[in-house]
Amino acid sequence: MSAIKEKAESLKEEIIRHRRWAHMNPEPGFKEFKTSAYIKEELKKIGLDFRTAAETGIICDIKGNGDGKTILIRGDIDALPLQEDNDVPYKSQNQGMMHACGHDTHIACLLGTAKILSEMRDKFKGTARLVFQPAEEGPGGATPMVKDGAVGDPENPEVDAAIALHVTAGEDMLVNTIGVKDGPLSAGADEIYVEVIGKGGHGSAPHEAIDPVFVAAQIVIQVQGYLSRFVNTFEPVVMTFGKIVGGDRQNIISERVRMDGTLRTFNRDLRKQMYEKLPKLFSDIAKTYGAKAKTEIIPGYGVGINDRVLTDMLRELYGEMYGKAGLIEQEFPTMGAEDFFEFGLDGKIPAMMFWLGGGNKERGMLASNHSNYFDIDEDCLPMGSALLSGLAVKYLNS
Repeated sequence: MSAIKEKAESLKEEIIRHRRWAHMNPEPGFKEFKTSAYIKEELKKIGLDFRTAAETGIICDIKGNGDGKTILIRGDIDALPLQEDNDVPYKSQNQGMMHACGHDTHIACLLGTAKILSEMRDKFKGTARLVFQPAEEGPGGATPMVKDGAVGDPENPEVDAAIALHVTAGEDMLVNTIGVKDGPLSAGADEIYVEVIGKGGHGSAPHEAIDPVFVAAQIVIQVQGYLSRFVNTFEPVVMTFGKIVGGDRQNIISERVRMDGTLRTFNRDLRKQMYEKLPKLFSDIAKTYGAKAKTEIIPGYGVGINDRVLTDMLRELYGEMYGKAGLIEQEFPTMGAEDFFEFGLDGKIPAMMFWLGGGNKERGMLASNHSNYFDIDEDCLPMGSALLSGLAVKYLNS
């Protein structure tokens, strides 16, 4: 694995160039036209074939020395609608758009991986499938990529495993470190829309009306009690209503209230149970006060569960390449959502994502992802490419 590490280090300036180009040219989901064209041109320079999927996504297979397994390596390519406030030479050139979640790093690391694996075909069997995925920040590009053949036939997938990295910064994730976690890593995230229908009336005579604002308030409160009493206390679940709209003026009881919320959990079975139980709960609460509640649940990104075989393989690889000092065992998952795990087909394909540390105290690079000041120490880039390449080779030869 030392040869892979050395090759990645030799490509440092090239990988930095990829990252800075992407950082200066951020684009929204499914509109990453310049980004997609740039990636394709770089793959052509390496001599690799590819095909387009999901409008702006790219699938590129690198075949090794003989038949074998297939590992999918994913990098997302979209940016966020955010104005960058960093004063750097590679600052975003697109007004109101920024690579504030590190997808520029993911692009660069995956292009570095493409170069490394293309020059080491004789060192592994099987296929490394590089997937440059659009629209992770929304509305979601992984599922369209799957529909366009990223894993083959979902009923009988040709991909045996899927891996990805996610760069982050902060005092707990400095450059030259990685974060690894077995099991749940990211939450399933679903959109919940509830319409409470009451009976309009005068604010001075609530007994002659059915107040949907009051009913909505009961739903907000009682759902928290329901989750704390009826869900296993060892199963984290979050139900938040972030937007409630209703009413016309201070002395009018309106007829309807709209509630928009999000449901988060790490348990796939519990998630499915909530699809059935929450609409009934909201309806029953509304009936208690003579109102009606109509609920729509839009499934979002699935639960992200890391495969233990892949995380152990990563631990071993990192130790071989960099020693053990920078390997951070993540204690807790995140309630944030990540559509990379859609490539795992709800657990059918082993999948694993790890955190790549990019923080630097001395240079003030400690802003969190999605911050208008997010930036990373580019010394982390060769490590990202080395670990993705090394893990692919290790898995395909296992």
